[in-house]
Amino acid sequence: MTAQHIINSIEFTRKSLEIRDTIALSELQRAKDALTSDTESLDWRLTGEIDVGGKARLHLTLTGKVGVPCQRCLEPMMIALNISSEFFLVKDESEIPSEEEDIDDHDYIIADAEMNVLQLVEDEILLALPFAPKHEIKDCAVKAEVSELKAPNSFAVLRDLKVVKS
Repeated sequence: MTAQHIINSIEFTRKSLEIRDTIALSELQRAKDALTSDTESLDWRLTGEIDVGGKARLHLTLTGKVGVPCQRCLEPMMIALNISSEFFLVKDESEIPSEEEDIDDHDYIIADAEMNVLQLVEDEILLALPFAPKHEIKDCAVKAEVSELKAPNSFAVLRDLKVVKS
């Protein structure tokens, strides 16, 4: 991790700074178990600003493709990520409004003099991944086996009983 990935979030927003970089699979310590080696590098950009209401905000965008294992066949499948997240900086947890008060459903981050940007990027990647990714049936390596496992028609059982009684 380089020094440019540690920021003072308050100064970053106050000065309306921007950083951008590319993150490789090897840098994703927490997400690497959920991803396959097919994962391409991901491009991200973080910008800071003070909005017209005087609130400090960070805006993170992230694009790229990640490989995840299909939960049916365990073969890799690619998922395109196009993440755009906005975070309001707060001094401490007491400034985060309750769900009832936050009608716009904003995301909040506690201001930090040594904020790890790569950790924020990785958090957003993990949140964007599907819980149980699966190929479409037509594209999955186990499509023949899946069609065989379909539940039997309950009326077919009745038909068989009728035939036996005759």
